[in-house]
Amino acid sequence: MANWVALRCVECGHEVARSADGQKCDSCGAVYPTHQASGIPVFVPTSSPLNVEEILAHKITESALDLDVAKSHWQTGKLRELLDSCAGKRVLNYGSGDGGDRRWLEQAGYELVSFDIYPGPYTDVVCDGHFLPFADAQFDLVVSTAVFEHLYNPFWAAKEIARVLKPGGALVGSAAFLEAYHANSYFHMSHLGLSEVFKRAGFTKVEIYPGWSYVESLNGRFWPWNNVKAINRLTRPWRRLRYKFGMWLWKLAYAMKGREVPDRVRLGFCGSLIFKAVK
Repeated sequence: MANWVALRCVECGHEVARSADGQKCDSCGAVYPTHQASGIPVFVPTSSPLNVEEILAHKITESALDLDVAKSHWQTGKLRELLDSCAGKRVLNYGSGDGGDRRWLEQAGYELVSFDIYPGPYTDVVCDGHFLPFADAQFDLVVSTAVFEHLYNPFWAAKEIARVLKPGGALVGSAAFLEAYHANSYFHMSHLGLSEVFKRAGFTKVEIYPGWSYVESLNGRFWPWNNVKAINRLTRPWRRLRYKFGMWLWKLAYAMKGREVPDRVRLGFCGSLIFKAVK
């Protein structure tokens, strides 16, 4: 993990000194272990539902990693464009998964700190995203792709993200809306829901755009054959074409009224939503 990152206790909020044997808070006495196989520190408070013993017993198998899924998220809609519009290079990858986007983010010049709820070869810290082990105002950017639907308290988590961002810093990412339940997902939010979460956390400017369509997400997951990667690649262009044709019909209908397509239509049929929120 980068030396410029200051760690803090997730129990009491005081600074924590780094150690190869594990981290200890001198204020409250909390001890945070290190995953033996990877050397990754594990910062999980007693109030978190995460199981520290399971995390420490987790075996890292590189052959089981899916490094394509993270990179594919950045090819959705305006997401990469929103990232490029932000200033600053110190980035927190919030919920990095297997870490497939780490290499290209670093090649683009970003200084990256990555965390997830399990250790991996591209992870710097294991923690609960509702209790970030970083001091205030550490990062220029926080990126979070397909994570917010998996948070059990997105309002709380968004406040933590705002806390570790510098003034003027930005959160860029995506979240599920009209997507099927997956991987212990809790809240699939509309554009109004996402906006409310970010504004309550103290973000002053929120932009939300369409991600992938509901046709891709719901139709793609419902039919069993689409869960076979080779078949999914063949059927995906057809699903995208159907959605584009439908949106063209909506634009035509509103153009005849002399109006633009409203948000309730433009964002209301999205499988995922893309966002940028500025602190």
